[in-house]
Order: sequence, then C-alpha cells, then structure tokens
Amino acid sequence: MYKSKLIQTLRVLDSQEKEYLKKWIISPAHNQHKETTKLFIYLLSKRKLTPFTCNKQHVFEQLYPKQKLNNAQLRYIMGLAVHCLEEFIGFSSQKKSPLPLNKALIQFYRKHKLDKFAEQHIQKTKKIQKKNPLQNSEYFYHQYQLEQEVFEQQGTDTRIRSTNLQAIFNNHYIAFILETLRHACTAITHQNLYNSTYDIPLLSEVLNSAKSTIYKDIPAVQLYYHSYMALANPTKEIHFQVLKSLLLRHNNTLPNNEIKSIYVIAINYCVRRLNTGVEEYVQAVFELYKYGLDYNILIEAGQLSRFAYKNIATAAIRLKEYDWVNKFIQQYTPLLKDLYQENYARYVKAKLLFSQGNYAATMELLSHVEFDDLFLNTGAKMILIKIYYEQQSFEVLESLLDSFRRFLQRKSIIAYQKQIYENTIHLTEKLVNLNIYDKVAKAALLEEIETTNPLTERPWLLTQLNKIK
Repeated sequence: MYKSKLIQTLRVLDSQEKEYLKKWIISPAHNQHKETTKLFIYLLSKRKLTPFTCNKQHVFEQLYPKQKLNNAQLRYIMGLAVHCLEEFIGFSSQKKSPLPLNKALIQFYRKHKLDKFAEQHIQKTKKIQKKNPLQNSEYFYHQYQLEQEVFEQQGTDTRIRSTNLQAIFNNHYIAFILETLRHACTAITHQNLYNSTYDIPLLSEVLNSAKSTIYKDIPAVQLYYHSYMALANPTKEIHFQVLKSLLLRHNNTLPNNEIKSIYVIAINYCVRRLNTGVEEYVQAVFELYKYGLDYNILIEAGQLSRFAYKNIATAAIRLKEYDWVNKFIQQYTPLLKDLYQENYARYVKAKLLFSQGNYAATMELLSHVEFDDLFLNTGAKMILIKIYYEQQSFEVLESLLDSFRRFLQRKSIIAYQKQIYENTIHLTEKLVNLNIYDKVAKAALLEEIETTNPLTERPWLLTQLNKIK
C-alpha cells in the first residue's frame, strides 16, 4: 500500500495543500463516499506516511473495524480516493492562475447574453495580464486567448465595426516563435551531446522573424533567439555577448525554470569555447556563475546541484580566486543534498590545494573521497594524472593512464566528455614519451595540443611542454 499512487501522491503535498484537501474531501460536491473520507482523515492525521503507518491491515481496520481484510474492497476505496485527490490537484492547479477561470466566466456570460458581466471579466483579465511581469510563451498564448474572447464579445455588438484580429494574429505568432525557439534550443543541445537530428518545421522562418526589428523589443524572443544562435554558431561570439547582456538585464522576463535553462545554455557555451582553447571564457563563465548564485537562478528549492557546485569551484580555482573558493565552500556546501556534501566539499578542497601546489595534502584529501560518484571519480583521476607527472612518478602515471582508459571503455559516459578524457590521456602519454632533445617532435606535440578539441586540460599540457628545455 505504501508504494501505491495514493500514498506517494499524498507524501509530496505540503502542509497548506493538505489543509485544503481536508476541506475538499468533506464537501459532498467533491466526495460522496464516507469510506473515502475516513481513509483520507486517517492518512492525513499521520505526521509521516511510512510503510508502518500505511500497513493495509491496520488501514482496513480503521475503515471497517468489524471485518476481515478484503484486498479487493480496499483497492476499490483507494481508487475512489485517487480520483478525488486528482480532481483536487487539477482544481488547485487551475486556481493558481485566475486566467482559465476568467475565460470560463467570459464564455458563460456571453453564452447567456449577459454581455455586461462578460465585459467586466474581460477588463479584469486585461488588468491581470498587464500586471504580469513574465512574458514567456504562456503569457502570449493567454493574451491570444483573451483577444479571441474580445473578438467574440465584439461580435455580439453590431455597433462595433473595427476588430482586434491583428492582435490575435500577433500574440498567437509570438507564442509560436517562443515555443519553437525554446524547443529548438533543447534539440540542438541534445543533438550536440547524443548525435541526434531533428527536423524543426518553419525554423528558418521563425529565426528570420526573431531577428527582425518587429520583435527586437520583446526580451523573451531575443533571449531564445540568441541562445539558439550561440548554440548553432559557437564561433560567432556576438550572439553570446548579446545573450549575456540580455540575461543581466531581463532575468525577470521568464519563469525561473526557463531563465535557468538559458543560463545553462550560456554557461555551456563558455565551457565549449574553453575546451577549444579560448581561455578568456573562464572569466565569462565565472561571472555568469556568480550572478546566478547572487540572484538564486542556479538554486532550486533551496538546493544547488552537485554539478554546478563542482563547476563553479573549478572556474574560480582556474582564476586563482582562492579566498572566494573558501567562502563558497562554507556558504554553498550546505545547499547540496546531504548525500553529496562531504565528498564534493573534499573534492573541491583537493582541487584548491592542488592549484596552490600542495600535492601531499591534495592526495590525502582525495584518499577520503568516495569514488562511487562517476564525476568525482573521473575528476580525481585527472588531478592524480597531473600530480604524478609533476612529481615525475612516471611508472605510477603510466599505470593510471592505462587503467583510466579501460575505465572509460567500461563506463557509460556522454560522448563529448569521454572524448575530453581520451584526448587528455593520449596527449599526456605523448608528453611522457617525448624525446626532450627532439625539437621537431616537440613542435609537433605543441601543434597537436593547440589544435586538439575538445581539451579541458590544454593550459596545463602547454605549461608542462613549455617547461621542457
């Protein structure tokens, strides 16, 4: 019973939602089954729903004290409860936005020729839309629906000869542009990672529209347009520069989940440019990370993802912002899930110590990191590769490079990331085996390091090569 749809759904409701649910289930308009009411009252009385509190024998006794357990009967009551709960969730979701309700009221009053009241709700909805700070596709689609209702209402009054058809066309098309570009950004990201291909209808027409002067003053359109163009044309830096500027000026234009997605696009753009050797993007990505932290864009439900945590610290260490990193560890480690806090904090401290040249302390910290996490495992291997090379422990290094290569063959890793590690292993091996007196071989290796992509460790490899006299 604990794993049932009913229990798992109840477990995710917050305290306020549970209070509203109690009022919902005692209303005959929503629930006419006494057993369903008794079931909800019992379940909602528990501070925590566990396998023990949801034992079906005990629950059935609460519903039918004098009967033996009847599994079929209990399943039937639970089915009724799920239906009641889902109706409540649907109603609550609609209640969060007054627009669907107002639209229904406008249509009701118009149908019954109560035009005065229909007009009142049209004006009320216009005020709600005007106050809405968000202007994503949902906003423009709601505006399109509102204009439709205005058009239908005008049709009932023969004195009105002008129409709002142009507003209907405009809002519908803007909503279409935004949805197309939003999904196109997802598609191109997916395509880069997994070598997928997508045929996006009317994409070229949408892109031409988005870059025209007609839509230059709609921040959401420009955010998605330059996001897509930065992904599609990474060497044309103007799109990233415009995107970064738009993000800093219009981060309240889109809902949190959408603005976060665009932030991730901008950050990933910087990372890809770094992996192709454009080192100045370290500063750009660090600024984006700091802004995202300061404005809670990268923090969701009070938590920071372990991937963002690791990448933010890495960028700061690369810029030698050591004091900032120490403060970051103190302030943001508690925002990681409990499962990751200790290991990720140790890993970041190890990277910090390595950057400061304290190799013994780095290796000591890494010895305490649990390597079940694939991202920490690969990251720690990269640190150890550099330590062994710089300490000239070449036998240990060669063994590590060989085991790392086999590790990559066994594990399921995104192709792009796997290529980064394989390139690093290959070039490190060449560095180890380089004849220091062979200037031609050294020049060839220099060119290979400079031109190999993707390659996160390019600066380190170049530094080591330049040390060879």
